Amino acid sequence: MSEVEGAGGTPKGIARGLVFWLSSLFVVIGMINAMPGIPGLDQWAADIAGNPHFIIRKFPFEFYYPFAFALMMLIVALHHSIWRSWQGSGATRRGLGLAMDIALVVMALTISTTYLVEIDSVCVIDQLTGDRARMIAESLQIEKDNAALFGLPEPTTVDDPQCLHTTGPWLVLIIGLAIVVFLAYNVKVWGLPLVLVAILVAAYTIGTVLVWYFYGVEDINKYLVTKIGGEPRLLSDGRPRVHDILVNNASGLLGRF
Repeated sequence: MSEVEGAGGTPKGIARGLVFWLSSLFVVIGMINAMPGIPGLDQWAADIAGNPHFIIRKFPFEFYYPFAFALMMLIVALHHSIWRSWQGSGATRRGLGLAMDIALVVMALTISTTYLVEIDSVCVIDQLTGDRARMIAESLQIEKDNAALFGLPEPTTVDDPQCLHTTGPWLVLIIGLAIVVFLAYNVKVWGLPLVLVAILVAAYTIGTVLVWYFYGVEDINKYLVTKIGGEPRLLSDGRPRVHDILVNNASGLLGRF
């Protein structure tokens, strides 16, 4: 155990070095993003870069949030590594610890990628297939035709279209697995008493949704059922709410973090 916890090239020493530099990067990027406006600074940076769209602060949230979230979870996995803390245990327990570390990082990357797929301001799959450019061009042409018809100024932009290619029903599974992994890992980080409240709330929500799905709402106490749709009862009716949990900047998963 002492060899593992040493400094230098040992696993714990390497992890501490990575945590230090990644945490420093995380803090610096956060400070730059929150930097207040200084008269002339933004224009000066754009002139230096030779790009009028170049920015040095207030990064676009649709790209900053998933990057910061994934980086933060990587730092957590390195600092609170279950595999490293169980080095003195048996092979099975060490393997479980390594699996939990990997699961946390993988789920963080999955959530960040899913966010980019689902949020209307990015729609990364649509961008790769070319559908987003096509939909924007079609919407802009319609707006121009309407403007010409009613004698209005010609528009140059349109609202972001809804994503055409998304994760579909898999979104519910992705968010569900992510919550399970995050709560399980947080037992190690925060301790069971703090996480137990979140576990009970999640279990209550899932349980009451299942009550609605199998039995409906008739003759059932309103506190024992969570209705997510109409008739016929489909679990897929909950996808819009799960989508909101992911992409809502005020109360969503990445917005909260």
